[in-house]
Formats: sequence, C-alpha cells, structure tokens
Amino acid sequence: MESFIPKDILVRFGIDESMAVILGITAIVIVLFIVMVVVLSSMKVKFYKDKLTNLLIDNKEKDEQIFALQENLSTIKEQNISLDNELKEFISTKKRLEETQKELQDIQAEFASLKELQKTTQSKFDNAKKLYESLALEHKELISKMEELQESNNRLHINNTRLLMKLEHKV
Repeated sequence: MESFIPKDILVRFGIDESMAVILGITAIVIVLFIVMVVVLSSMKVKFYKDKLTNLLIDNKEKDEQIFALQENLSTIKEQNISLDNELKEFISTKKRLEETQKELQDIQAEFASLKELQKTTQSKFDNAKKLYESLALEHKELISKMEELQESNNRLHINNTRLLMKLEHKV
C-alpha cells in the first residue's frame, strides 16, 4: 500500500495502514454506491424517456385514430341524416300509397255499384226499347188502320153524298 499512499500523509492524518485500507475501501464503496445511484438514475431517466417517447407516439397514433373516427362519425352522421330524410320520404310515400289504396278500394266499390246500376239501367233501356219498338209497330198498324178507316169513311161519305144526291133528285 505504500506505493499508493505516501507514509508522510498517513502520519500527518494519524492513520495507520490498515485504517487507510479501510478508508480506501470505504471510499471505493461510496464511489461505487454513487456510481450505482447515477447509473440507476440514468437508467430510470432512460426508461421514463423511452416511456414518454412511446406515450407520445401512442398519443399521436391515438390522435390520428380519433381524427379518423371523428371523420368517420361525421360521414356516418351525414349518411344518417340522408337516411332519415329517405325514411321520412318513405313514410310519406307509404301514407300516400295507403291513402291511394283506400281511394282505389272506394273507387272499385263505387265502380261495382255503378256497373250494377249500368246493368239495371241497360236492362230497363232494353225493356223500354222493346216496348218502344212494339208501340212503334202498333202505332204503324194503327196509322194504317186509321188510313183504311179514313178511306172507308171517305168512300162511305162519298156514297152517302151520292145517295143524298140521288134522293134529292128523286124527291
């Protein structure tokens, strides 16, 4: 140990060689402890720095995901609004269709009623036509009978006139 520490320094401090060795070892242990604390602290700093870097990267990725999800959400909201409008139009169209179907049923019922009325009216018309034809035929017969009677009446009238004239000449 003489080569490391000069004797006069040891005498000045009043330390013998074994004590110097213990102090040296203690100093080395303290230095090693400090080095170990510094190394551990630097490892912790590096660990937390890496963790912070990873968190920043994760946060950046999450921000990008949030941004993408927000864009997706706005697109979905727009589609939702569009689909809501289409649904409202569909409901409106469905109501109009139901009303139209009801009106169609009413019109079909009215059509059936009118068809029945048309059949009844056609039947009455056919009966009236037959009656008219028979009355027209009877009218023609009566006209010809009347003409015959008028001719006969005219002949009789002429004969009466002749007979009267003959009677007047004889009287």
